[in-house]
Amino acid sequence: MVVTNNIREIWEQRGIYQDDLAATIGYSTKTVGRIERGDSTPSAEFMLRISKYFNLLVEDVFHVED
Repeated sequence: MVVTNNIREIWEQRGIYQDDLAATIGYSTKTVGRIERGDSTPSAEFMLRISKYFNLLVEDVFHVED
């Protein structure tokens, strides 16, 4: 199972910088980048925090692929 996301597309569309996003949700820029690229699997807490920040459902940001 692989978790994919569209975090980068969302913050780029909204004119948000990755480092501002990371600081606001309480994670490092490196962690956000690793999750965006699929190098790390996001925790449930990360998914909830970033979805809340974007004011989107978790399902609108993250997708599970078999």
